[in-house]
Amino acid sequence: MFRRRSRRAIRIVPLLMAALLLASCAVPGTGEDRPVTLTYWSWTSGSQELADRFNATHDHIRVTFEKVPAGTAGGYSKMFNAVKAGKAPDVVAVEYPQLPGFVTQQVLQPLDPYGVTDLGDQYPDWAWRQVALGGQVYGLPMNIGPTVMFYRTDLFAEYGLTPPTTWEEFRTTAETVAAEHPGVTLTNFGTNDAALLAGLAWQAGARWFDSGSGHWQVDATDEAGARFAGYWESLIDDGLVTARPTFAEQHVTQLQQGTSLTVLAAPWTAANIQRFAPDLAGRWGAAPLPAWPEGPASGNYGGSSLAVPRGADHPEEAMEFIRWVSTSPDAVEAVAQVNTSYPANTTLTDHWGTAIEAANPYVAGMDLPAAAGAAARTVNPAWEWGPDMTEGFARLVDEATAWIGRPEGIRTALARWQDATVDQLRQRGFTVPE
Repeated sequence: MFRRRSRRAIRIVPLLMAALLLASCAVPGTGEDRPVTLTYWSWTSGSQELADRFNATHDHIRVTFEKVPAGTAGGYSKMFNAVKAGKAPDVVAVEYPQLPGFVTQQVLQPLDPYGVTDLGDQYPDWAWRQVALGGQVYGLPMNIGPTVMFYRTDLFAEYGLTPPTTWEEFRTTAETVAAEHPGVTLTNFGTNDAALLAGLAWQAGARWFDSGSGHWQVDATDEAGARFAGYWESLIDDGLVTARPTFAEQHVTQLQQGTSLTVLAAPWTAANIQRFAPDLAGRWGAAPLPAWPEGPASGNYGGSSLAVPRGADHPEEAMEFIRWVSTSPDAVEAVAQVNTSYPANTTLTDHWGTAIEAANPYVAGMDLPAAAGAAARTVNPAWEWGPDMTEGFARLVDEATAWIGRPEGIRTALARWQDATVDQLRQRGFTVPE
């Protein structure tokens, strides 16, 4: 019996060894060789295209894109709740104003352990400062929104106008338009967009927040802010510009009918203009914003970083995807047809200009690459965001909607917003000096 079992064992052991050997060499797509799957949450156009292009060019990581509501429309709340519930996605898009709030509430993990600091010199200093907070880096800039001016080239030519290069010239041009073309205005001042309001104040030299002293200081009514507010109030009061919600029905009608000649915005806005006025292809140009007396400057209006939430299952692979999105010409080409956002990475800007003009006939010949590049180089680096701009922007929209169009409306809206912001920060335990 003993020998019989022994001989049987001798025959079985090689079979077991062979099976174990086969099991250790996993078939591609199973076991250890199965691609790591990342979940990517965003609402920005082109996100699905980014995931598709990445998946087509990478074997060991697969990105699954899930569209969430726009950040301030519920997307950020969804992200906060997911992290709190231990169900965090691997990658999220976070706009720069909201990033400090994500950090102070410990929603994101720092990316320093994954080599992010090696990339810092590929971005403008001011853009890198948007993601480097408290000595650590919490996101990688994907795109930025240096403020520019879109203008109707056909109507400017017909009316004998040239794009104004200073705000003084802008007012003179607005007066000419109002006098010679009743019912037409040079632009619309949006009453529903806190980020644009901030971008224009930023361009004027205002600094709403400052934490350099170790405590939060809030000042939306400083000299630069008052100059910016007073300038636009005078244009509104004199009927030289309209004051309406941007891209709401009345504003869209103005654009379609040519009764509003410019849009003050950011490169990504070209896609919005195309969506609302598709028949006006080839009739738009882009130029830097008019300058204040100190010289050319720009603020930033929009743009997003990609970040990794705390609790994400695959932070190293998430960083690889984020790095690709932010540094690869392939990523620029993937979204060029649907998204005109200006890349944050300075090594990609020339490639971006070629790609969007080739992929999108609406922006071809618009001079958007030149205008955006000039604006990006002059963004004031001193700007800082407060620790909770999700709530802060919602409050600012409420104040702007209530007051802009009334006497001293912008100044009143900013002063009321400043007081409420200080109160809110103190209630949350922050020290805000008088």
